[in-house]
Amino acid sequence: MKKVATLEVAGSAARKPIPGLHEPLQALSERALLGLHRQLQGTLGLSCLVNRFFGWLAEQLPVASIEYVYPDEGLRLVDGEARQHSAHYVLRLEQRYLGEVTLTAQQRMSERHLFAQEQAMGVLVHCVKNALDHLALEKVAYHDSLTGVMNRTALDELLPKEVDRARRYDYDLSVAMIDIDHFKAINDQLGHLGADAVLREVAGAIKGQLRSSDLTFRYGGDEFLVVLPGTAASGARSAAQQIMRAVDRHNAAQQARGVTPQLCIGVASLQMGDDSAQLLSRADRALYDAKQAGRNCIR
Repeated sequence: MKKVATLEVAGSAARKPIPGLHEPLQALSERALLGLHRQLQGTLGLSCLVNRFFGWLAEQLPVASIEYVYPDEGLRLVDGEARQHSAHYVLRLEQRYLGEVTLTAQQRMSERHLFAQEQAMGVLVHCVKNALDHLALEKVAYHDSLTGVMNRTALDELLPKEVDRARRYDYDLSVAMIDIDHFKAINDQLGHLGADAVLREVAGAIKGQLRSSDLTFRYGGDEFLVVLPGTAASGARSAAQQIMRAVDRHNAAQQARGVTPQLCIGVASLQMGDDSAQLLSRADRALYDAKQAGRNCIR
């Protein structure tokens, strides 16, 4: 791929008229840029923002694709089909790094084309900042600060959506409710800081055994909930077994601490007529059965 431009966009549109050209570059009118601003204004989802920006730009210029990356959040958003000529833009606003955009085109980009893209980037950079700020607020609102997994607020919003999606597309859905056995005794032995460390370790062990499509939540003090889209009961039990083995392996590596957390896990799968509350209720009953069966087991 032939790269024709690399530019840092720092909040306002970019290049001045180039000496030697017979007329200044006026690729996009103020009216067009105002229209772009209005179209993007209030768009807080990054994926939607990138798609809208690309759709607008493709109406103005012969661009073939866009790629936006923000490594700090592991984000990579793509629209269109990449071609051989590209221009790369690093987005910054008030010294804050906001990610990078690569645009491609079938034909070599002219100076006027590049200038127009830079003008558009001057609008986009402010909207990207707003979207990233919104993402950061969502992360705080929907994640447990101690363990880093999602919290009950996120569960209340996302589980009904997963149930609806499973119904709409006719696929399996299972959940696993996980409780750390005798956590009060662990807290008494290690103190609050030590018990917090155990919670973080268990959360890490859970997440380490799951697919990227699975969802992990802190359900209560020492309880976690895993949502497993596209997974029937047998697959959910297999996932639960993998989680228990991962915790056992971690315990073996931490024997000097004198505490070996064990888990009870209750598994439930979506049945005809279930809503999210009924699914959780059956997982909770299964967890109770696991505790009654002697703990350190799956039901």
